[in-house]
Formats: sequence, structure tokens, C-alpha cells
Amino acid sequence: MAEPQERDAPSLEDEIFSVASRVEEAAVRRPPLLRWERVPELKPRTFGAGLAGFATFLLVDAVMMWAPLMSSDRGSLLPQMVTLLVLAFGLGGLLAWQVGGGWRPFGVGMMAGWLFLTLISLGFLTGVGW
Repeated sequence: MAEPQERDAPSLEDEIFSVASRVEEAAVRRPPLLRWERVPELKPRTFGAGLAGFATFLLVDAVMMWAPLMSSDRGSLLPQMVTLLVLAFGLGGLLAWQVGGGWRPFGVGMMAGWLFLTLISLGFLTGVGW
């Protein structure tokens, strides 16, 4: 008679033809779509990093848009607009989703800075409204 351990062990036939069980196991082990399992707590350091990203974007925007907005002969603002978009969403998104850690709120702050300036100035300060 077979030992109890041998009865519980899968046979060769079970291993070959048990595709359905492997598919079910893979569905159970699938990673979540988002890397955040829960909403992170808002700590003073996190808020400060987000505020720093926001202020950094405001400073860079002020430097880049000062000359075109103060001159009477306004040319195309396409280079400034593309640069600010790449800075806010390219670098900010990279910091938020790829680098992560303490740089995540800084990247989110940069993206929030672009959104804030675009909405407040109707796009004039970010080059979108021209």
C-alpha cells in the first residue's frame, strides 16, 4: 500500500496536464497595478519636499518666462513651453514614479507647480496660452 506522503505528492500526469491550476496560481500572484498598496501618510517632511518641488518649478518658470513676457517683440514661446513641460512632467514624473522614496513628493510638487501656474495665468506663464 502507498505511503500517505506519496498520495499527496502530484503524479507526473498531474504535473503535465494541470495547466488550469498554474493559471489560477499566476492570477493570485499577479502584482497590483499600482505600486502603492496604501495611501502614504502626510508627514511634515513629505509636505516640505512637495512644497520645495513646487517652489523650484515656480523659480525655474520665472527665470525662463521673464524675458519673453517682458519684451515688446514676442516671438514663439514653443521652446519654453516644451522645456517647461519636459521639466515638470518628465523630470517630475521620473522622480515620482521611478526614483520614488523621498523624491516622490518633490516630483509631484513640480507637476503641481506647472498645473497651478497654467490654471492661474490661463497658460501665459507656461507658454500654453499663446
